[in-house]
Amino acid sequence: MPFIEGEDRHQIHLLPYTLDDFVGDENPVRVIDAYVDSLPLEELGFQVYSGSKAGQKPYRRQELLKLYLYCYMNSIRSSRKMETETRRNIELMWLTGKLQPDHGTLSAFMKSNRTAIKKLFKEFTLMLKGFGLLDGQLVAIDGTKLKANCSKKKHFNDNIISKKLEHIDEKIDAYLRDFLTEDNRLKKQEITEKLEVYQERMHELQVMKQELAETGETQLCITDRDAKSMKNNGKHEVCFNVQTAVDSKYKLIVDCDTVNDVNDQGQLSNMANKTKQVFRNQKVTILADTGYYNYLEIIDVVDESTELLIKPQKGKQDKIARGFDKENFEYDAINDRYICPPGYALPFKWNGKQDGKEYKRYTCEAFDTCGQKVLCTSAKGGRSVTRLKDEEVIEQIAEKTRSQSNIYKQRAAIVEHPFGTMKRHWGYTYFLTRGLASVGTETNLICLAYNLKRMIKIMGVNELIRLFRDRAHSITKMHNDNLSKIA
Repeated sequence: MPFIEGEDRHQIHLLPYTLDDFVGDENPVRVIDAYVDSLPLEELGFQVYSGSKAGQKPYRRQELLKLYLYCYMNSIRSSRKMETETRRNIELMWLTGKLQPDHGTLSAFMKSNRTAIKKLFKEFTLMLKGFGLLDGQLVAIDGTKLKANCSKKKHFNDNIISKKLEHIDEKIDAYLRDFLTEDNRLKKQEITEKLEVYQERMHELQVMKQELAETGETQLCITDRDAKSMKNNGKHEVCFNVQTAVDSKYKLIVDCDTVNDVNDQGQLSNMANKTKQVFRNQKVTILADTGYYNYLEIIDVVDESTELLIKPQKGKQDKIARGFDKENFEYDAINDRYICPPGYALPFKWNGKQDGKEYKRYTCEAFDTCGQKVLCTSAKGGRSVTRLKDEEVIEQIAEKTRSQSNIYKQRAAIVEHPFGTMKRHWGYTYFLTRGLASVGTETNLICLAYNLKRMIKIMGVNELIRLFRDRAHSITKMHNDNLSKIA
């Protein structure tokens, strides 16, 4: 025969294969097995079955965690798809001993262990640091938008509600006119039913409008109350904002967070503080893009152990074009005043306070005689410039970013590596769960899967198995020593 022939599926073997024969020595699934076996799951907070409850026995927590890690590393997140994989995937059969938990059990495991999974990610990060895979010398911060489990049709803001109410008003008016001119009884009944539907919808919209007014929120998602409409890939979609801090040495994720802020301006100190918790008593250089530029956040981040490189936001385009952006105003520290581009002084006027930060305000007095007011400002009282008490820090950071542009240019290559893998290679462009707590757990699992897969690539399967087994032996020995002391 000119073709390679497969084996007859009905062939009986005298010596049947074991599951282990189907899983090679270099298969990454062996790393997952060794890693989970090395974990102190009870200390991490994973729920334990006491054995005293009546009913069906549960699955061991380590088997479900192994299943989750394997599936997330192989682009499988749906609990129903996980259930299907347990019945046909040889690697999963080997990993879990042919266990086949149903999708309800798998879903409940994730819901019940949200806090434990978050602790697990942090424990994994510290382990990476211990293995020398994180050095903290250069850490890049960035955010990406992942679509929420919510249709755009279920997203509302004041403008959308007003337009819908206006449309319903027109429809009701049209049906009322038809009702008054219609003689057929059946047609009148049909029109009445349609009117009732529109009136009910109008009531729902009015309740939403009132809720927005009472809460002070600008938008509302019915399906997922925590999701927000954000600009994503050039269009507005209902999303969550995923934040990561990535170490430059091997492009491993130091920490992550999921928020519903529509932009990154309020997240710089959040992610910087998470980074500093991992690299305590160590000098760290943090890279962030223009989207994080916020004076108050920058001042909170920078200290003697933290260097920040960040590009300032551009001013309003019209002022830049006319040469009257704040960057064009020179500060005169000796006389405590600003000098505008034409050379007029803006003396100090008064002190103020914003979000707990003190600032000074400087106002032009020559706006009526300089001849440049139209180009400079539309304010009747002339141009004003504010200066934070710690603005010297901002100026120093701007100068450092310019002088170290070769380092700053590495930012995108560092932080986009994980996002490219997760979104383009694995297809994780959306969340399956709803609510900040649940999507945060999804993010932790995605980032943990990325770090684990990346670590396997860097160190190799056999070396990691050896390290995890040594680690498990050390934990067991420590536990036994503690027990002997108690006894």
